[in-house]
Amino acid sequence: MLEPEVPYDPDYEVEDTEENWRDPHIISGNNARQQQVGLTAGDVGDNYDNYHYPPAQDHIENTVGQDQAADDCWMLPPEFTLFDVFGKNKIKLEEIRQQTKSSLRYNESKHQVDIWGDRDSINHAKQLLDLLVQRLHQQQDSSRRKTKKWGKPERELTKKERQRAERKQARALEERSYQGFPQLPQPHSAAVPIPDTNIPMTQVLGMKEEYLNKIRADCKSYMFYNTSTNVVQIAGENEENVRMAATRMRNLYLKNARLPEFAIRKLLKQPKKNMLINFRRLPQNYVTPRYSSKGEEQLIMSNCRLLEGLTTGVVNPIAERRNLIDLDDDPNEDNDNTDSGLSKEMRHLDERNAKDMIEVLEMGLRSIRLSQQEIKMKIRFGQIVITDYPKRPNPFSLETIANNYFRDDRFKSVLAPCIEKTRENMQPLFEWLSSECIQFTDSPRTTYTIEADQYPQFVQQPSTWTRRAQQTAPTEQDKWRTTIITNFTSERRVGLWNLIAEGKDIVNISCADLENDYSWELKLQSAQRFNTMDDLNTPHGQFIENLSLDPDSNNFVFVPNSRDYHPRLVAKKTKWVYAMDDWILEVGRDDVWDVQRMNVSTDGRDLPVELKESDISRVIYKFSVYRESWVNRFAENLLLQVGEAPTWTAEDFLAGNNENMREIIEIANRMTSVLNKEIRPYYDNPL
Repeated sequence: MLEPEVPYDPDYEVEDTEENWRDPHIISGNNARQQQVGLTAGDVGDNYDNYHYPPAQDHIENTVGQDQAADDCWMLPPEFTLFDVFGKNKIKLEEIRQQTKSSLRYNESKHQVDIWGDRDSINHAKQLLDLLVQRLHQQQDSSRRKTKKWGKPERELTKKERQRAERKQARALEERSYQGFPQLPQPHSAAVPIPDTNIPMTQVLGMKEEYLNKIRADCKSYMFYNTSTNVVQIAGENEENVRMAATRMRNLYLKNARLPEFAIRKLLKQPKKNMLINFRRLPQNYVTPRYSSKGEEQLIMSNCRLLEGLTTGVVNPIAERRNLIDLDDDPNEDNDNTDSGLSKEMRHLDERNAKDMIEVLEMGLRSIRLSQQEIKMKIRFGQIVITDYPKRPNPFSLETIANNYFRDDRFKSVLAPCIEKTRENMQPLFEWLSSECIQFTDSPRTTYTIEADQYPQFVQQPSTWTRRAQQTAPTEQDKWRTTIITNFTSERRVGLWNLIAEGKDIVNISCADLENDYSWELKLQSAQRFNTMDDLNTPHGQFIENLSLDPDSNNFVFVPNSRDYHPRLVAKKTKWVYAMDDWILEVGRDDVWDVQRMNVSTDGRDLPVELKESDISRVIYKFSVYRESWVNRFAENLLLQVGEAPTWTAEDFLAGNNENMREIIEIANRMTSVLNKEIRPYYDNPL
């Protein structure tokens, strides 16, 4: 039996007096009671109804008197220094005071922060102080080397858990059994040649054949790569499994061998009458296609142009016609086009456009069919803005624009999606949608997007034991431009969220309508989506943990300064969603905040910042159309296993009875007419 070094003497007694039990440094009397109760956030004592608030002043140290007892306190953790937590000159205390409307002072003798204020302000201040320490712990945990430590012994598994573990172990053993050569000859075999020898096989098969192992396990077949013949040989007991393994191996090769087919088509809708085209300067209150800094916006306003149609025509003398009643005219000839003054080539412009659109869209869909990325296709509306064009005198003929400029890769344009800036001016469109369409029950839908520059993983600090020549510091080129898309639960916490990067426009078809105020654009886009469940210990994972909605104002709250994650733009996206036949119509409102322009001090960026309406950089309304079947088909690509292919093909989009290019063009032209009738261009409205 072990005995303590100082044995306990039951005869030794200590007088139960106040001097023996109280710490002499703690203030005595009622003030001590208030201080003790205040240590627990949320407790409200009897004396909290009668506060004596100190007068608010500019400096923290002079806010309260030296002899006034604090209403509450917050203990500084011993593992961090004063500078680590509060920064230079304790500037973060001042930021917290401004946000919480409370008074704070660092008490050096007790190594704590004394706090004065009402209960809500005190709790808010302590939450912000806890957040500062939490962020310091996160930085330590991400850079700390993992070591084996003592822990609690694992508890005994339940019967169901033991059965689940046994099944998992048996499945792993079965998968490993197909990674070697078969011990006996197999009744069925197949071979998949790899034609392109320039593709590294580690890219196709994966590091240590991880992709090949996945197909082996799923198809229960033996597979091995013959380096001499550049062929993947397959053998197995089940013919269907061998056939499936060969198909998935072929798809895996095609996915790596086939690059996305990018295409841009700038088209001109066939007008009813002959016209000339003028390059018009952007109006003074025009909203640029994409949010830009002040300097970039001025360059766009001065250098970019809008397309403007000028009506003209050709007079046909009566003497040139065979008769006035047109009895001898060809019934198949379009009389409206004949009398429009259009040239023969321009009278068939829409037919040529449809063929071009089918060709590039079919090519783009086939090139990304096997990709495991997020794919979207949508028709958007707005104005075509010319960004790069020949500086020649206006005006231009239809033939010059359609045949020469639009087909030249040097001629560049982009769609400006803003159709309005205020809800009041959008009301006619909402009334038309309510009368002609059915609104979804969960409309409007609200999400937030955060565009940022970040490193994919935390940058490890260079070791002092490593030679300087062997250390490579990360550069700006190593950063990714990413977008987080998230919504919030009823508790105002982050719900489902996605991270996408490397977004690309696979197919971009724009069609300029000279007879309407609005044109349209069809885009096929793809982006890499990352598994957010495995990304919690990453720069974006830790940034997400600090997101919330303010309980009072319901405004977005985030921490601008996050390790290896630098937010640039935050957008609140509100979408009103309607159904019309097989089409989905969306009216979107984007509230955009520029994080760099926000009036937040450098030290204040370590604390939560609330996005207010007064800080909004710009507000725009947008309109777009798509099919729900497009969304459902592209959703398959996110669930593909190694070597699998989706069930959809390009023909499903372009060769169906209800889904074809003619239907796409009809809905686009119909919506441009509706917008032209219901929404007057905002840049022509009086200020």
